[in-house]
Order: sequence, then structure tokens, then C-alpha cells
Amino acid sequence: MTWEQAAHLLTMPSPGGTMAVNLFGGPAMSQRCPAFFGFAFLLVSIIAVLTTVCIANDNAKALALLKGVEKERLQYDSFHIRYEEHRPAEEQTIEQIVDFDKGKIRKNHFFNDSPSGKRSILLEDKMYSMTSHDDRHVAIVEHQSNNAYAAEIYDPRILGLADMMNHRIDVRDCLLYTGRSNFSVSRENLDGRPVFVVECRDGADNGFAHFKLYIEEPGFRLIKKTVESEFGSVYISNDYSERKFLPFPTKTRIYRTDADGNVVFDQHFTVKEFQTKRSFPPETFTLAGLNPPLNSDIVDYRSSRRLGYWDGEKIVDNPVEISAQELRELMRSPQRGPVQYLGIGIGGAMILLGLYLFLRRRLGV
Repeated sequence: MTWEQAAHLLTMPSPGGTMAVNLFGGPAMSQRCPAFFGFAFLLVSIIAVLTTVCIANDNAKALALLKGVEKERLQYDSFHIRYEEHRPAEEQTIEQIVDFDKGKIRKNHFFNDSPSGKRSILLEDKMYSMTSHDDRHVAIVEHQSNNAYAAEIYDPRILGLADMMNHRIDVRDCLLYTGRSNFSVSRENLDGRPVFVVECRDGADNGFAHFKLYIEEPGFRLIKKTVESEFGSVYISNDYSERKFLPFPTKTRIYRTDADGNVVFDQHFTVKEFQTKRSFPPETFTLAGLNPPLNSDIVDYRSSRRLGYWDGEKIVDNPVEISAQELRELMRSPQRGPVQYLGIGIGGAMILLGLYLFLRRRLGV
């Protein structure tokens, strides 16, 4: 903006057209007065600078809050957690048991109290998956492939932060601050507690979205998250009543609505157990940690080939009659060959002969 344009913003023509009216009251100086134009330009510049400072200040506050939530979640990188997922519309309850160690994940699913469920292990370069506990088939797939979605395995530290949870999403993705700088920050009371509200808006080719994250501080706990768009909305609410489960929420509800406000998806999570770990047994995040049934076929879908069969400890070329452990125990047990059995037979015959001679003498035969 030139200084002439800045001055024009602060003046407006009088009815006679010969004078300008000052927006602050009183007659304006002639448009040919350089001093006035300089003052006007300076005033507009100050307003622009103050606006920029306020925006920058809000962005700094927002980043501090969002990164605080991220840091609080990521401080735990080795733990065991057990939680239930309930989907009322489907009348389905899923118990999920997760071991997490620096990005490696082992997860067990149990559906509606059934002993059968899914097992999966996610590593840096691959994923092991079994569709049910009694299925004799183990699939090995790329850890970032679409096949991995079916395993429903994800970093549990995003629990209560996202509505769509999969292995490609991390905590930072859920907090929306990467690549954004249009935040505003305000204070509100939410259910009687003071919270910071971080807002941002996205205009995209596929619609407009308004994000709001309600953060309690100290503690950097995400209490609520909403995403509103022309296509529908997402609502996430978290309850942190059990401090022993922190930084995880004790209870989480996630639901989505369509453009008309109708609930199209409803999901509830309840944490039942949380333990930090120093380490896990070495086999936890290996094929052995998946504990496949004996003679499960192991198929590597990355190369479209069968690797072999599970003998209880390792992959072998052909199915086996007994597990590797049972075979070792059998080898360690005392072996009875023909000589041993002959000795047992002779010993038994001698006992019977002695008993016969004893009875003959007693009976005087």
C-alpha cells in the first residue's frame, strides 16, 4: 500500500467536494498536505503492525499449548495398556490389549467377550497379522500398506485425540499444528473448569473446516475437540477422572454427524489398565510373540510366497506332528529300548517263580 492509498482510507470527500472529512472528527487537511499523509500512513502502519503482533502472539500461544499436549503424550514410550471400545449401534464391545515399546506395537482384540479375536504386531518394516486366534494363517505385510488397515493397529497415544485411528497417524497429526499458522486462542469455562480454546479454519478444495481444541492447563490435557464442516461434524470428549491412567483419558466418546446433524457414528473408549514398562521380553515383538497355533502357514505377502510352517518356535519347511518344545521334552525323557524291556520281563518272571515256590512249600505240595 502506498502512503496515498493509506491516507485515502482515513478520509472521505465532503458534500462540496473541496474538503475532506477526518474520520476522527473535524475538517481534514487538504489532500495536498504531505504532513497529513505521512501521519495517516504512520497510523495505518501501526495498526497493521499491532494486528500482525496479535496474530503472531496467538500463534505462539497455540503452538505452546498444542506442543504441550504432544509432549505430555509422548513422554511415555514403553507401556502396557488395556481398554474397551464400545460401538452402541453395532452392539459390539472390543477389548484391546496393547504392548507398546518405542514404536513397536503388539495388539490383541477380543470381540464381545469371545476368546477368539485378532492379533497383530507392527514393526518398522513389516506387520504380522492373524485374523483370529485360532486361525492357522499368519500374514506378513508392509507396515504402511493398505492391508495393514484391516488389523486396526495404531499408536495408542492418539486415544482421545483423533476420530480416525490407524497406523499412519501420530500424535502431531491429531493436533493440527503442522503447516498451519492461522490460530486464535481464547479462554472459556467448560463444565465449570477454565480451559484454553485453540481455533483454526481451513479452506480447501473439498470444503471448509473449523477446528476447536479445548485444552486444560496445567496438565496439557485435551478435554474436547470439534471439527465442523459443510459435510458434517466430529466431536471428541475426554474424561480424565482416574489419575492413574494419565496421560490417557479414562473415558472417551467420539461421534460424527452428517450435514443435517444426524449421528452417523458413535464410539466409546474406557481405559481399564495402564502400566509403564522398562522393557519387554525379547520375543514380545517377534513372530513368537504373536503365538500362532502349531503348523500355521506363514505367508509373506510382500513377496507373495509361503515361508513355511510354525513349529511353535520357528518357521520350518513342512508341517510337524508335535511342537519343537514337545520334541525336546521327549528327547530329554529316559528312553526304553529292547534291552530295558527284556530286563523288565526277566525280573517279572523271577518274581512270579519265587511266589510259586513259596506257595508250594506252604501248602506242602
